[in-house]
Amino acid sequence: MRCFLLILLFLVGWSVSSASPSSSVTIVASVEPLAMALRQLYGDQAEVVTLLAPNQNPHHLSLSPRQALAVRDADLVVWLGEDAEPPVAALIRRRSGPNLALADLPGAEVRDGSAGHDHAGDHAGHSHSQIDPHLWLAPANMVVLARALAEQDRVPLPAMEPGRFIAAVEAAEQSIAARLAPLQEQAWLTYHHPYAYFQHHFGLADPLVISEQLGAGPSSRRFVTLAARISKSNMRCALLEPEAQGQLVKRLCPNCDLIRLDPLGRDHADSGYSDWLEQVVTPAFVACLQQGP
Repeated sequence: MRCFLLILLFLVGWSVSSASPSSSVTIVASVEPLAMALRQLYGDQAEVVTLLAPNQNPHHLSLSPRQALAVRDADLVVWLGEDAEPPVAALIRRRSGPNLALADLPGAEVRDGSAGHDHAGDHAGHSHSQIDPHLWLAPANMVVLARALAEQDRVPLPAMEPGRFIAAVEAAEQSIAARLAPLQEQAWLTYHHPYAYFQHHFGLADPLVISEQLGAGPSSRRFVTLAARISKSNMRCALLEPEAQGQLVKRLCPNCDLIRLDPLGRDHADSGYSDWLEQVVTPAFVACLQQGP
């Protein structure tokens, strides 16, 4: 009897150890909008982890050892690129697995964040380090990413993708364009300017920008100049990211409604990318621009 039990235990242990465990594929996205797109593309076929925590300032990013391990161990890392995310680039160089950098993909639109010039299609070898990192706010860039994901084989896309994702993004684009078309000439104010990709994609007027650096306010002379321009243009709206200095903006533009919009989507982590763009980003712009004179 004892011999029989030993044999039975051996067979049970062998069957458990030889059974193939359920495979878990992990994709790390450097920022939440990339994670939104990946969740929309992969559904439940991959676990998507956002590297940037909601309480981290992307402009002064310091990554923890835990975040470094997440990058090292991921099956795939999707990020913005070395010029946009130097701290992530240092981790990418230390990992052996595949990665996709959005700024380096053929056909990606990369805007110069220092001078406001765009470099559509300049996807490789750009030497400037002042690119505008908010590439996800151009819907066409996310289509470029989806097609690049379809071409890699480390983490295959589900059936019907990327076609279904691209169709959803294109439908959102059409809806957004129709809603914003009557508002393209409206004046608006922003503290920093993280929305340039979206603004140019949908033909909106250039905003009045308070500061080129998010953490720095305008000088006294510039404050006076800005206040005069705001008063002259009868501006009624300011679109502000969470880190913007709202009280300073209110002093500059006492008649402005302050519309908050996080370009990083940290408050909508459960959204798909196309829904976030259409149902969160666009209503904020519409609410702001409708306040214009």
